[in-house]
Amino acid sequence: MARFWSKEATLWGFALYGTAVGAGTLFLPIQLGSAGTLVLFLTALVAWPLTYWPHKALSQFILAAPAREPGDGITNAVKYYYGKRVGNVITFLYFIAFFVIILIYAVAITNSLIEQISTHYPLSHLARIGLSFLVVVLLNLIFLMGRQATIRVMGFLVFPILAYFFFLSCYMVKDWHPELLSLNGEFSTASLHQIWLSLPVMVFAFSHTPIISTFSVAQREAHGDQAISSCERIMRWAYLVISLSVLFSFSVVIYLSLTRIFTRRRIKD
Repeated sequence: MARFWSKEATLWGFALYGTAVGAGTLFLPIQLGSAGTLVLFLTALVAWPLTYWPHKALSQFILAAPAREPGDGITNAVKYYYGKRVGNVITFLYFIAFFVIILIYAVAITNSLIEQISTHYPLSHLARIGLSFLVVVLLNLIFLMGRQATIRVMGFLVFPILAYFFFLSCYMVKDWHPELLSLNGEFSTASLHQIWLSLPVMVFAFSHTPIISTFSVAQREAHGDQAISSCERIMRWAYLVISLSVLFSFSVVIYLSLTRIFTRRRIKD
């Protein structure tokens, strides 16, 4: 049994979940609720394949490239497959893509923390700047402590979030309005437009590409030639939990009262 599953596998599963499930999951019910029933069911159908297959392919892409040094990940892989020049270009684009996400999350974390504190204790402009600096320093200190410490912190933070989402999903069941599923259920040109607008939100809600390289390298160091099997096993478990996050979206959308739906429509119109 120890070979099949371990504490490290559980921590990595939570890390994958934590990287994927964040602000995107909170935005998802808003987008799905306004998009209609068709988009809601489409999300439920594509959540698992949209999450599992692309990330599995990326992991295989990284592991298939021979590691010249310990810790070689996606940077080494793109240089191995496409050459140094093209590899550097891809690495730069890879950095830009995730650097923007880091900025978004850094701003969101500091703004949320400042907003919570300012409701109880007024903060001056200098205090806000100092608090933002402390948050950034704290996050960097966690990363500087090493891979294992970072994974453990993520696992510690993810479990309460997962439990909270599950509790809310079950708590709202008693006040569900199943008749809401019949609203916006007709297929039309507007439905295609809503589906197109919802795809980026779904990708953002379920994507955890930034951690795949580190995850794949860690499995290669621990399992050698069996790394891809270990990756697939952990991914299947983590992505099943990620897909269950759609239950939270369903509960939020079906929980909304008809009055709120109609009020929102009148405001929109």
